[in-house]
Amino acid sequence: MSKISEILEMEKQRNEAASWNVIHLFKEGNFFRAYEWSAWLIVTVAYSEEVRKQSPDRKPLSVTRKQVKNSDDSFVFVGFPIKSLDKFIPYKNSFTPVNDDQIDIAIELPATEQEVSYEALSQTMADWKMSVPLAKENKKDMNGDSRTSPRGLTAIMASLLSYPLEQKTPMENINFISEMKQQLAMLL
Repeated sequence: MSKISEILEMEKQRNEAASWNVIHLFKEGNFFRAYEWSAWLIVTVAYSEEVRKQSPDRKPLSVTRKQVKNSDDSFVFVGFPIKSLDKFIPYKNSFTPVNDDQIDIAIELPATEQEVSYEALSQTMADWKMSVPLAKENKKDMNGDSRTSPRGLTAIMASLLSYPLEQKTPMENINFISEMKQQLAMLL
């Protein structure tokens, strides 16, 4: 898999019209991820609200924006399971394997976007990116330990492992899961 810095640099290289409609997907475990311009293309064109209206059971993709380490810059990405590729990218598009960890997909841009300049498309993408809330970083407590300290996670894991799931009612299990979710949420 490529390093994030290499991926972000690749996404910046969109100054030729032939690359404006290409989605770069990177395999990360059992998921595909698209960053920056590619994420924008998926969310606004390939899996847009209009596309989802044709299949009401489809939910919007979750877009994440993170801060680049040691920088004021940020980046956006979307991800989905590899098995769901045809759900998020219409099958009529051409898939080009780049290597074992990357495929490129050329999609058809709406006519309104085909006729504009690179600067206009870049600004539209940048505006979209800035509309995505910045993901919260893990906070440090007064001792300098991360809030997701091994002690907090270890306690939750111990609770999960020791919970007698088979001996409890479904409602007790649901309540327990809800409590564990709350504890995990407090660590973030």
